[in-house]
Amino acid sequence: MCPRVVALTGSPGTGKSTLAEALKQHGLKIIRLEDIAKDVDALTRESGVNIIETSKLSEWVWSGDESCIIDGHLSHYCTIDAAIILRCAPDVLRQRLEQRGGYGSEKIESNVEWEFIAGTWSDLVNLHPQIGVLEIDTTNESIDVEHVLRFLSSEDCDESVQDAIHHAQDWMNAEDVAESI
Repeated sequence: MCPRVVALTGSPGTGKSTLAEALKQHGLKIIRLEDIAKDVDALTRESGVNIIETSKLSEWVWSGDESCIIDGHLSHYCTIDAAIILRCAPDVLRQRLEQRGGYGSEKIESNVEWEFIAGTWSDLVNLHPQIGVLEIDTTNESIDVEHVLRFLSSEDCDESVQDAIHHAQDWMNAEDVAESI
Protein backbone atom coordinates (compact mmCIF):
# COMPACT_ATOMS: atom_id res chain seq x y z
CA MET A 1 0.00 0.00 0.00
CA CYS A 2 1.41 3.36 -0.98
CA PRO A 3 -0.06 5.67 1.65
CA ARG A 4 0.61 4.73 5.24
CA VAL A 5 -2.25 6.68 6.90
CA VAL A 6 -5.43 7.36 4.91
CA ALA A 7 -8.37 9.52 5.98
CA LEU A 8 -11.77 8.11 5.04
CA THR A 9 -13.76 11.31 5.21
CA GLY A 10 -16.93 13.01 4.00
CA SER A 11 -20.21 14.24 5.41
CA PRO A 12 -22.18 11.96 7.75
CA GLY A 13 -24.43 9.69 5.68
CA THR A 14 -22.11 9.29 2.68
CA GLY A 15 -21.09 5.69 3.44
CA LYS A 16 -17.79 5.96 5.33
CA SER A 17 -18.53 3.22 7.86
CA THR A 18 -19.91 0.95 5.14
CA LEU A 19 -16.72 1.37 3.10
CA ALA A 20 -14.56 0.97 6.21
CA GLU A 21 -16.23 -2.36 6.95
CA ALA A 22 -15.67 -3.53 3.36
CA LEU A 23 -12.00 -2.53 3.54
CA LYS A 24 -11.67 -4.34 6.87
CA GLN A 25 -12.99 -7.48 5.15
CA HIS A 26 -10.06 -7.10 2.70
CA GLY A 27 -7.61 -7.14 5.62
CA LEU A 28 -7.00 -3.42 6.04
CA LYS A 29 -6.53 -1.88 9.49
CA ILE A 30 -9.42 0.48 10.33
CA ILE A 31 -9.21 2.98 13.20
CA ARG A 32 -12.21 4.94 14.40
CA LEU A 33 -11.63 8.68 14.67
CA GLU A 34 -13.24 8.69 18.13
CA ASP A 35 -10.50 6.32 19.35
CA ILE A 36 -7.81 8.68 18.05
CA ALA A 37 -9.56 11.64 19.68
CA LYS A 38 -9.53 9.78 23.00
CA ASP A 39 -5.82 8.99 22.60
CA VAL A 40 -4.90 12.68 22.21
CA ASP A 41 -7.41 13.97 24.76
CA ALA A 42 -9.45 15.70 22.06
CA LEU A 43 -12.84 14.16 22.90
CA THR A 44 -15.33 15.69 25.29
CA ARG A 45 -19.03 15.17 25.77
CA GLU A 46 -21.47 18.06 26.08
CA SER A 47 -25.22 17.60 26.43
CA GLY A 48 -24.92 14.00 25.26
CA VAL A 49 -22.95 14.93 22.13
CA ASN A 50 -19.33 14.05 21.37
CA ILE A 51 -17.21 17.14 20.67
CA ILE A 52 -13.82 16.67 18.99
CA GLU A 53 -11.16 19.35 19.29
CA THR A 54 -9.78 19.08 15.74
CA SER A 55 -6.62 21.06 16.51
CA LYS A 56 -5.38 18.16 18.67
CA LEU A 57 -5.90 15.43 16.07
CA SER A 58 -2.62 16.19 14.28
CA GLU A 59 -0.79 15.16 17.48
CA TRP A 60 -1.74 11.53 16.87
CA VAL A 61 0.97 9.40 15.24
CA TRP A 62 0.32 5.95 13.81
CA SER A 63 2.90 3.56 15.22
CA GLY A 64 1.70 0.34 13.62
CA ASP A 65 3.68 -1.61 11.04
CA GLU A 66 0.86 -1.81 8.49
CA SER A 67 -1.03 0.99 6.81
CA CYS A 68 -4.29 2.18 8.34
CA ILE A 69 -7.55 3.84 7.36
CA ILE A 70 -9.03 6.42 9.75
CA ASP A 71 -12.84 6.26 9.59
CA GLY A 72 -14.55 9.52 10.49
CA HIS A 73 -15.85 12.75 9.00
CA LEU A 74 -13.06 14.74 10.70
CA SER A 75 -10.31 12.19 9.96
CA HIS A 76 -8.64 14.58 7.52
CA TYR A 77 -7.55 16.69 10.53
CA CYS A 78 -5.12 13.90 11.48
CA THR A 79 -1.63 13.65 10.01
CA ILE A 80 -2.32 11.65 6.84
CA ASP A 81 -0.69 10.56 3.59
CA ALA A 82 -3.86 10.32 1.48
CA ALA A 83 -7.62 10.85 1.66
CA ILE A 84 -10.73 9.17 0.34
CA ILE A 85 -13.61 11.65 0.25
CA LEU A 86 -17.14 10.27 0.00
CA ARG A 87 -19.70 12.69 -1.44
CA CYS A 88 -23.47 12.63 -1.88
CA ALA A 89 -25.93 14.99 -3.54
CA PRO A 90 -27.29 17.26 -0.79
CA ASP A 91 -30.95 16.38 -1.43
CA VAL A 92 -30.20 12.66 -1.13
CA LEU A 93 -27.97 13.28 1.88
CA ARG A 94 -30.86 15.09 3.58
CA GLN A 95 -33.09 12.04 3.04
CA ARG A 96 -30.44 9.69 4.43
CA LEU A 97 -29.89 11.82 7.53
CA GLU A 98 -33.64 12.20 8.16
CA GLN A 99 -33.85 8.40 8.30
CA ARG A 100 -31.10 8.21 10.94
CA GLY A 101 -31.83 8.47 14.60
CA GLY A 102 -30.34 11.31 16.60
CA TYR A 103 -30.26 13.90 13.83
CA GLY A 104 -32.41 16.94 14.49
CA SER A 105 -33.31 19.40 11.74
CA GLU A 106 -30.50 21.81 12.66
CA LYS A 107 -27.85 19.09 12.50
CA ILE A 108 -29.25 17.79 9.22
CA GLU A 109 -29.21 21.26 7.64
CA SER A 110 -25.68 21.90 8.88
CA ASN A 111 -24.42 18.66 7.29
CA VAL A 112 -26.33 19.24 4.04
CA GLU A 113 -24.90 22.76 3.75
CA TRP A 114 -21.38 21.44 4.46
CA GLU A 115 -21.78 18.93 1.64
CA PHE A 116 -23.25 21.56 -0.68
CA ILE A 117 -20.26 23.89 -0.26
CA ALA A 118 -17.72 21.03 -0.40
CA GLY A 119 -16.46 21.82 3.08
CA THR A 120 -14.22 18.76 3.31
CA TRP A 121 -12.42 19.80 0.12
CA SER A 122 -11.88 23.25 1.57
CA ASP A 123 -10.34 21.72 4.69
CA LEU A 124 -8.08 19.45 2.64
CA VAL A 125 -6.80 22.29 0.46
CA ASN A 126 -5.75 24.13 3.61
CA LEU A 127 -4.47 21.16 5.61
CA HIS A 128 -2.99 18.72 3.05
CA PRO A 129 -2.74 20.20 -0.48
CA GLN A 130 -0.09 17.71 -1.65
CA ILE A 131 -1.56 14.37 -0.51
CA GLY A 132 -3.17 11.89 -2.88
CA VAL A 133 -6.97 11.98 -2.95
CA LEU A 134 -9.84 9.91 -4.31
CA GLU A 135 -13.36 11.36 -4.45
CA ILE A 136 -16.31 8.99 -4.73
CA ASP A 137 -19.91 10.11 -5.35
CA THR A 138 -22.18 7.75 -3.41
CA THR A 139 -25.45 9.41 -4.43
CA ASN A 140 -26.75 6.72 -6.78
CA GLU A 141 -24.07 4.09 -6.75
CA SER A 142 -22.58 1.55 -4.47
CA ILE A 143 -18.89 2.00 -3.79
CA ASP A 144 -16.52 0.09 -6.05
CA VAL A 145 -14.24 -1.39 -3.37
CA GLU A 146 -11.82 -2.70 -6.00
CA HIS A 147 -11.35 0.88 -7.27
CA VAL A 148 -10.57 2.01 -3.71
CA LEU A 149 -8.09 -0.86 -3.26
CA ARG A 150 -6.35 0.15 -6.52
CA PHE A 151 -6.07 3.72 -5.21
CA LEU A 152 -4.63 2.48 -1.93
CA SER A 153 -2.03 0.33 -3.66
CA SER A 154 -1.07 2.93 -6.26
CA GLU A 155 2.47 4.27 -6.14
CA ASP A 156 1.40 7.75 -7.25
CA CYS A 157 -1.90 7.75 -5.30
CA ASP A 158 -3.74 9.37 -8.22
CA GLU A 159 -3.90 13.16 -8.01
CA SER A 160 -3.00 15.55 -5.23
CA VAL A 161 -5.70 17.56 -3.50
CA GLN A 162 -4.63 20.78 -5.21
CA ASP A 163 -4.85 19.11 -8.65
CA ALA A 164 -7.99 17.02 -8.07
CA ILE A 165 -10.14 19.82 -6.65
CA HIS A 166 -10.53 21.27 -10.14
CA HIS A 167 -12.79 18.39 -11.13
CA ALA A 168 -14.35 17.63 -7.74
CA GLN A 169 -18.12 17.26 -7.56
CA ASP A 170 -19.63 20.75 -7.61
CA TRP A 171 -23.16 20.64 -6.18
CA MET A 172 -23.56 24.44 -6.44
CA ASN A 173 -23.40 24.30 -10.23
CA ALA A 174 -25.37 21.09 -10.67
CA GLU A 175 -28.75 22.54 -11.71
CA ASP A 176 -30.92 19.64 -10.61
CA VAL A 177 -29.23 19.43 -7.21
CA ALA A 178 -28.92 23.14 -6.40
CA GLU A 179 -32.58 23.75 -7.17
CA SER A 180 -33.68 20.96 -4.83
CA ILE A 181 -31.89 22.45 -1.81
